[in-house]
Amino acid sequence: MPTGNLVVQLSDVTGTPVRSRVQIDLKRFRGEPGTGGEAVKVSAAGVTNLTITGIPCRGGPGTLYRVSASTKHFRKYSFFQLVRENRDNTASDDVEFWVKPGDVTGIRAPVFNDLSESIRRMFQNASMTALKPEDRDLVGASGATLYRLFGSLRKACLLNIATKMVHRATTGNCLSSIEGLLLCRQDRFFAKVKPTLPERLRRSRLFTSAKETLHEPLPGFDLAEGSFKSRDAHANLQVTFMRDTAAGMLAADIDIDESAGIEHGFEVVRNALFRSRTNPYLIREFMASADPIHHTLTPPYSFIF
Repeated sequence: MPTGNLVVQLSDVTGTPVRSRVQIDLKRFRGEPGTGGEAVKVSAAGVTNLTITGIPCRGGPGTLYRVSASTKHFRKYSFFQLVRENRDNTASDDVEFWVKPGDVTGIRAPVFNDLSESIRRMFQNASMTALKPEDRDLVGASGATLYRLFGSLRKACLLNIATKMVHRATTGNCLSSIEGLLLCRQDRFFAKVKPTLPERLRRSRLFTSAKETLHEPLPGFDLAEGSFKSRDAHANLQVTFMRDTAAGMLAADIDIDESAGIEHGFEVVRNALFRSRTNPYLIREFMASADPIHHTLTPPYSFIF
């Protein structure tokens, strides 16, 4: 019986091999395209370049398979592959595993002193407020103490947004315009901003005007100066401005939205909600996947399972 090989790349969205064993299942396509095929199962661990040998196939035109890859803590990835005889067939798609946010128990993040000056300034100039009971643990804290109190979800959110805001190609490196934190949750943060930021975004070719009606201002603030969203297809930054009605201070509600979702390994990855809010771990995956070569949009933390 004729056979062919399949060469496939395996990694998470950062290009790192996954630690758990990966199961690869090949099932022949139904009907004529699957002629000559047989089910094949293999497994591997700790590799990014895997060659599967001896896959049965039809001589000449080859055999069409559906290839599925699965591993612990990550979403299954599937694609179609034509296997032709007597050759190393390069996979039609690289396997890029996206995390299951619900499996994440924490993150490994930089210590406070290793953060950039812009991020440390946001914490050092913080004036944290509480709108709900969940916010009370941060009131009165600033600097390294505030960073420690953030916990994994809020810390991931902030590092996601900071990574996006410092990215010159998609947001023009606007992080330097953030002055001090006011409120932070797992899907957004509110912060004091420089008065020049609205005009900077208004003039930038990287941003477009956006609806502000879904963004509630902080108590004592009114929406002002508009809302702007980066022009990315996915993982786009939105900055919605508001002004303190008494002091005139300008602030902003800042978040990242993965947009409408993307086709990924024949699955549509959409907004994963956790406690009715966007999960920051999924936002990290969207960001990392946006630049799979240079990883300039990968936030500086990893997952703990």
